[in-house]
Amino acid sequence: MPSKPLCSRCRKELKPRISLSGQSRVYDVCPDCEAELTRQLKGTVLEKFLDTLGSPALVVNEDMRVIAYNQSCFQQLCGMDPKPKGLLAGEFLDCHNAASSKRCGATPNCLDCAIRLTAINTFQTGTPQQYVPAFLTGKDNDRKVERKFLISTDKIENMVQIKVEGLYNVLEPPSET
Repeated sequence: MPSKPLCSRCRKELKPRISLSGQSRVYDVCPDCEAELTRQLKGTVLEKFLDTLGSPALVVNEDMRVIAYNQSCFQQLCGMDPKPKGLLAGEFLDCHNAASSKRCGATPNCLDCAIRLTAINTFQTGTPQQYVPAFLTGKDNDRKVERKFLISTDKIENMVQIKVEGLYNVLEPPSET
């Protein structure tokens, strides 16, 4: 009895699919794994492109999840430790609102978030935005830090690139104990 073909990644049984040429054939991976591999490849290609930019940059999907980012982004905005892709933008950028129980995008402060609003506008209209003032409030050890910068956005297929320019940090004075 011939064995049934299985996905080489997840081991699910493969069903025949219609190829672009109209023929029915069995592929080596299931549609779910193929989509994931395509997303990973796209993220890798995007990161190589983003690394050519002189400024921190990240690419988000329509859910505001980080798909790709450049080296400059995590060094200047996120510390030296690389972060996993798939985080919400506020989680990725260490916004203090993202640490709340409601998470990134669901707090009252998120309604006025320039990063979120600018990216959503670019998603909806396809119009690039240039030099929009934005800020994030986070923590640096026990001190509150406000990161102020300008962002520019551009739509890339079904994603938005967010480029950070003119970054500077404002630290609150140390607390007296």
